[in-house]
Amino acid sequence: MLGTGCGGPAVWYAPPVQRQASVPPASLGFSHFVTMSDLQADAYIVQGFRAKSEGSWRWAHDHPVLRFWLPPAARVKFCMDFAFPEQTFRKTGPVTLNFTINGKPFDRVLYSQPGSQRYSRPVAPVLLHLGGVNTVAIDADKWALQEGGEHLAFVLTSAGFVE
Repeated sequence: MLGTGCGGPAVWYAPPVQRQASVPPASLGFSHFVTMSDLQADAYIVQGFRAKSEGSWRWAHDHPVLRFWLPPAARVKFCMDFAFPEQTFRKTGPVTLNFTINGKPFDRVLYSQPGSQRYSRPVAPVLLHLGGVNTVAIDADKWALQEGGEHLAFVLTSAGFVE
């Protein structure tokens, strides 16, 4: 009995340093990259895309905007695989795409040929919300007007941020 109350002073340890999670919260339903064939593709779309996927791609309309969750990373590129179908390109001619990230101008590119295209550019960290949600707007200066008033700018296959 005498030995039970003996011992050194209680040792106290500080809690570990808290860090941001490098995976998106499950409640978001989206992450850093999407393909339009993904069953969860709608979670990435803010506005400006056809409501239904055409399989592996989806039509972009006026002011298409996507959202992505980015982990804390030092260097990322925004990449996009898309196309200007021949049928609509005959109506529009060369198209300039204006890219905006989180409401700030990012890039402007002229596309003078129809068909499949690949866009990839490094993004300055100052434009990004690392460890948070980021929006990307891709505005075409021209689009083809379809019967019923639908504006068709380009078809998107995939988009997002990669290291």
